[in-house]
Amino acid sequence: MVRSNDMEGQAAKVAEIEISPLLQGAIDMHYHGYPEMTLGIKARLDDIEVLEMARNVGMRGIVIKSQMWPTMDRVYYLRQRVPEIECFASITLNPIVGGLSPWVVDAAARQGAKVVWLPTWSAAYKIGEGGFSKMMNEWFPSMTFGPGLSCIDSAGKVTPDVRSIIRLAKEMNLVIGTGHISPTEALAVAQEAERIDFTRLVYTHLNSKYTGATLEEAKEMIKRGAYIELCALKVFFDFQLEKTLEFITNLEADHLILSTDSFMEWLPPGPEFLRMFIGRLIISGIDEDSIRTMVRDNPATLLGLPPIA
Repeated sequence: MVRSNDMEGQAAKVAEIEISPLLQGAIDMHYHGYPEMTLGIKARLDDIEVLEMARNVGMRGIVIKSQMWPTMDRVYYLRQRVPEIECFASITLNPIVGGLSPWVVDAAARQGAKVVWLPTWSAAYKIGEGGFSKMMNEWFPSMTFGPGLSCIDSAGKVTPDVRSIIRLAKEMNLVIGTGHISPTEALAVAQEAERIDFTRLVYTHLNSKYTGATLEEAKEMIKRGAYIELCALKVFFDFQLEKTLEFITNLEADHLILSTDSFMEWLPPGPEFLRMFIGRLIISGIDEDSIRTMVRDNPATLLGLPPIA
């Protein structure tokens, strides 16, 4: 993918075009609905309003994620309340829901989960470090950070439970996101996925300054069949624009997805945040065809949806 370096020219271009057409058929695979974490962490809009906004701008769907609880029951009712847009449920394998348990994944899938995230705030990698851990301590003063959950054993191989989770994901047509695990763990998971020909693995928010990987590690993940996720939150909050552009420029769009990782009241609602993300990438020289591939086609493939012509 060739990136233009003509910033002023690109800025003029984006002023002349509409971003709206690039939202047609888009799927945000990483949206935190409300409530998320606690009732005190407000969202700009509630889930119904966000889905209505997404539908009205032509998006195809949203995956609703929670760091705390499964979203299957919420999505069941949202689908009834907001028709004509896809809404997908998920579960994050933190200790509060049972951790790295194959049985939890099996049960979640049978209740409608489509996406499974490996541990986030409970991941052993950098547990107790960084801004997210500090926020968790503020939100939950009684919380103590233990040794954390790891996907690999002392030999660097995926644990039997994680191996079973990957197998279940293949059998039940689920997507697995790597959550906040380390690049080393993510590569081990990708190796196991490649071994059994599981092709719905996503390296979550690769452009994070806390849990992200190097360009070479990203290439190795792609080599083993994984997709790479790049999030708006990491560009506008973690100031990772150049890192994001480096990945898009050096990796093929066919292996990348764009999402928001949106929550908290001071952020724009998910569909608007996605529009901002797309516009920022266009200004930075990323072409429109690549945007469509990353925001529309690849998420649809991961979720098993038919392509849009």
